[in-house]
Amino acid sequence: MNTGNNNTRTESDLAGQSAYPNLGDPDTVGAGITNAAPVTTPNGLLFFEITNVINLSKTDGGASGYFAGDQLEPGINLTASTDGQSAEILSYLTLPAGTNYMGVRSDDGFGVQSGTNPQDIFTRSLVGERPGGAGDLVFAFVVPPGGAGTYPFRVIWENGGGDSHVEWYTADSLAPTTRVLVNDIANGGIPAYRELSGATVTPFVKSVTPLPVPRQIEAVQNKVTVVLADGTTAVNTNSITLEIDGSPAALTITRAGSTVTAASGVPSGLFVAGEGHTAVLKYNDGGTYSRTQGWAFVNFENLVLPVSPVTGENFDSYPEATSPATTVPPGWTATNYTWLEQTPPAGFGVWDLTDVANDPFVNWVMITTNTVFPLEDEVMLNNTAQTINGIPLTNVDNWMSNNLLFAASDGRARNATDPIGGTNVSVPQIQIAVSAPFNLSTVTNPVLTFSSGLRMSGNGEEDALEYSVDNGATWLPALLCFNNNRTFLNADGSYDAVKILTNVWTDVAKFPVVQDPTTRDWISSGPLGQKFGDVLLTPISAALAPYIAERNDSVAARKVEAIRLPAASKKSQVRLRFNHYGSCGWEWGVDNIAFYDIAPTTPAPVISSVAASGGVVTVKWANGGVLESSPSLSSPVWTSTGNYLGTFSEAAGSGTKFYRARR
Repeated sequence: MNTGNNNTRTESDLAGQSAYPNLGDPDTVGAGITNAAPVTTPNGLLFFEITNVINLSKTDGGASGYFAGDQLEPGINLTASTDGQSAEILSYLTLPAGTNYMGVRSDDGFGVQSGTNPQDIFTRSLVGERPGGAGDLVFAFVVPPGGAGTYPFRVIWENGGGDSHVEWYTADSLAPTTRVLVNDIANGGIPAYRELSGATVTPFVKSVTPLPVPRQIEAVQNKVTVVLADGTTAVNTNSITLEIDGSPAALTITRAGSTVTAASGVPSGLFVAGEGHTAVLKYNDGGTYSRTQGWAFVNFENLVLPVSPVTGENFDSYPEATSPATTVPPGWTATNYTWLEQTPPAGFGVWDLTDVANDPFVNWVMITTNTVFPLEDEVMLNNTAQTINGIPLTNVDNWMSNNLLFAASDGRARNATDPIGGTNVSVPQIQIAVSAPFNLSTVTNPVLTFSSGLRMSGNGEEDALEYSVDNGATWLPALLCFNNNRTFLNADGSYDAVKILTNVWTDVAKFPVVQDPTTRDWISSGPLGQKFGDVLLTPISAALAPYIAERNDSVAARKVEAIRLPAASKKSQVRLRFNHYGSCGWEWGVDNIAFYDIAPTTPAPVISSVAASGGVVTVKWANGGVLESSPSLSSPVWTSTGNYLGTFSEAAGSGTKFYRARR
């Protein structure tokens, strides 16, 4: 159901895009000042006004966090459930210049945003965020000198399941000794205000999917959907146009109350989630206000595949593994840095496929779907909303069947003891499988697909795929998967690949661990580990950011992955390297590896003209993309102009400047 602990789900609900009805009760006033008007559409929103503080829970008068006197959440329906809630809090806060500390304690995730209009997806900035389950986060932001004043803020909050509460406060530091609820003026809190009644508001962009972020997330879409909100005057629905990658999109436009949804059709051809795209939206209010908005995005997927691949591997030509010698197919290699359990269920060295803590699972291992189901049935529960050639992936035979390749780190290290005497430590559970070479010498545009039965734990797990085009001499990135609580972002919203791969995590194991061959006692641990990059053979740099993908412990993570491998074009010795790195993480099942030859569906951006006239340089380009410039081509430093419109002008300066358009 609608209970995912992620802020992407929250934003979708708040934009009226949920597939589920709103079960909230408009007559549960709680902390509000009056009841709400009933929803006008099944998935519509309830609106309440709160005049004091945000210290809310599903238990009136309790103390769910730092502050006593919880008030009842407006609109909750205790008869149905508090699971799957999504909420938006809008206010104006008066802030002093300098560093401000703010925090939210909630069950579950939250985000705090500010900007010219924080309800507009393109005019807000993220101030603080904690996706996932229950917890607390204090964050800092700076109001510039001379900038003291009143600023608009937006808080989003969600409850996936279980308990339900949220507190919004300011603090005295990142490690606070004092916390005060926002608008608790009597105790020194900063004042909060509502919007001035009768204020003029222009129509705005409430949401866009796929999200306008330069990183791969778990949520993918096969169409572009824009939700517009009326301002003081309504959006002129006849004015809405959308270009995707430089071509006009046919739109389906619908109105529900004060919101307008414009959705493109599903494109023809193959689109993979990691590819870059650009869009340009235009609309007006029929009067003096008009807007042109461009953006870049990924997570746009439409899997249209030929009937048969060029080559591949489905593991069905071999028997289920019966020993270390048959754990992977002939020509493949399996290595590991995995703890050998001290007291496995059937004793040392016994080949027993009924428990993931036993010896067969130190490596990737070929097992049947019948064997994997009682071990970790989630591997077989894929995202049935995904389609291939327009057909939902609901048939298990199209997902995984017969044999699969499987790696697990769940349930191991039940009796691990480190040399100092500690117990239940993080021990290495690292399985690496390198494929036999695939011959792609006839393939011009290689596309790799495989069924990825991934259950990604938040307990220090990495699941990565690299590929080699020179028979394993060097390695390139294909897909690097992390839970959203193990990622770091740059200021532009892209992944900080270097920090993700070099950050030290105390709950991520060092390796190798040396064990006594007879007793399996822990003798020592090696110098590697606690950094995810230690397991990769791909050189670590910022260039890895586009290959990082968010995957969580959810059904959305279990899908057919599709990846373009451009360096493998016309190569005859292409190998894959699957790496599962966990410290009591979950599991990864792989099946139906296939290579196709599929040319890109949309042409690449191309500059059509560069002209100088009257001291102004004008650049024009086609097929979408953003325009970038660099003062040199020998050591280029490309800087984005932020322009997606296909035409750009600027004053001609001294020296040389080069331009390129890219997605």
